[in-house]
Amino acid sequence: MGISKQSIDDLRNRSKISDFILSSTTGKLRGNKGMALCPFHGEKTASMSFTDEENLFHCFGCKEGGDIYKYIQLINNVEFQESVEIAAEKYGFNLTYTDSKFESDQKNLIGSMNKIHNFFINNMKEGKSSESIDYLKSRDLDGTDIKEFRIGYAEKDEKSTNEFFKKNNLTKTDLKKLGLLSERGNILFKNRIIFPITNLRNETVGFGGRALDDFGPKYINTAESSIYRKNRSLYFTNQFLSDLKKKKFVILVEGYFDVIAFNKLGFNNVASPSGTALTVQQINLLSRYTKEIYLCFDNDEAGDTATKRVLEIKNNQPSEINFFKLNLPKEFKDISELYESGTSDINKIINEKEDLVEFCINKIIDTDNTKKTFQEFKQISSFLSPLEKDLAIGYLSKKIGITKEVLINELNYQSDNEPLSQNENSSRQIRHIETFQDILIAEIIKQDFDIEEDLDFLINLNLEFKTLIDELKANKNSNEFEKYENISYSDTQLKESVARLYIYYSDIKIENLIKEMDESNDLTLLEDLEDLKKKIEFYQNTL
Repeated sequence: MGISKQSIDDLRNRSKISDFILSSTTGKLRGNKGMALCPFHGEKTASMSFTDEENLFHCFGCKEGGDIYKYIQLINNVEFQESVEIAAEKYGFNLTYTDSKFESDQKNLIGSMNKIHNFFINNMKEGKSSESIDYLKSRDLDGTDIKEFRIGYAEKDEKSTNEFFKKNNLTKTDLKKLGLLSERGNILFKNRIIFPITNLRNETVGFGGRALDDFGPKYINTAESSIYRKNRSLYFTNQFLSDLKKKKFVILVEGYFDVIAFNKLGFNNVASPSGTALTVQQINLLSRYTKEIYLCFDNDEAGDTATKRVLEIKNNQPSEINFFKLNLPKEFKDISELYESGTSDINKIINEKEDLVEFCINKIIDTDNTKKTFQEFKQISSFLSPLEKDLAIGYLSKKIGITKEVLINELNYQSDNEPLSQNENSSRQIRHIETFQDILIAEIIKQDFDIEEDLDFLINLNLEFKTLIDELKANKNSNEFEKYENISYSDTQLKESVARLYIYYSDIKIENLIKEMDESNDLTLLEDLEDLKKKIEFYQNTL
């Protein structure tokens, strides 16, 4: 049962975000606007703005932001509905609950999925496949484990499966909505061991299936549906969330058996992307409950590549997350092999976790080829924030015995790094901001410097960019001018260029305004910050 939209809106209008911010962190309120230390990343200078008028907050440091309910969600590690209920309790507000058609449809889909899951469980319980039971025994899982982890079986013969669907009034249209049919309209799971993929309320939303035949993909998942989004879903067991909150870190592994192996070793705070590459959306989901993620992918080259790839996406999400690598003994391919070997002491591996950046650096160090090490380090550092780069250079310096100063010169780093926006770190195009400048300048020349108000504002965000355009306007016969006249681009490229430049220059302007406000204690600058923030949000939504 959901909360009515009217109730949510009425409560938002009666609430003050400052009541929650100033009770959870240090800040100042002037009128209905203020600045506070962001509780979602470590900082000594206040960089989180908030306003009671709109009940919004935004951190200019880690980029976290949203409305009053989002703040309550993040600070309390709760889902949206519970955040509304927390606010209602504080203000003595009576909420109205209702069932919307969408919620009703979702509930019906989940209900059907749970019925199908129980059918698969009964197939396993009734021993309809001795092969599946024998295979699970070979993975050191017995009947108690099968029951605890709710493992099922999908029969090879579709007859009884179709009879079950018919008996429960599940049509092909229903099965398609549930993601249980192939593109050709056939049942997706046949002669497979079934693992339930659940949401955080432990409701089954999808399945993973391990083949018992030698042909076809070894593992397949439910197709995309309104209740199962592959890029947002994770495989975990029933005690995942409670153990995660207790231990305050999450372990990410590759597959279903890896999750179960960790569970058998005493760690329920384990999840798997279930056969897909780890996504920003999955990291965002986990960041609501923890700021520490331990990676324990397969102990081979492919696993190392998957681990390194996390560097590329870790700064593409708003929360500050600490990533670590768990290093398994070399003789084991994955945690499942370690568990099946009879080894039970996993605490040593966890206690000796390795910082993700340091792990990636250690993997590229070649004492016989320093030049190669430098080249690979450049690639790694392109995914790091300025502070992370500095720390990484210091670590590399110690490992290879070359002074930090020499490394900085060799790697063409400047000690005074220019502030980089989140989008620059996360986008190849932003790392080549000059391309966007060239396209915009070419368009301005094409329009004979008849600049619209929005573009004029953009140009004035950056003195260097404005000076360049002014010089071109004054020297239309120069070679530089001719260069821009020969640039070709599409309307789509132009729109993206404008958006990227707005975001890039606004981020730099915001950094400067925060420093100015911190030095002068002039909270009137908040209005400028809010205007820039709104422009960033507007242009981010156009990308």
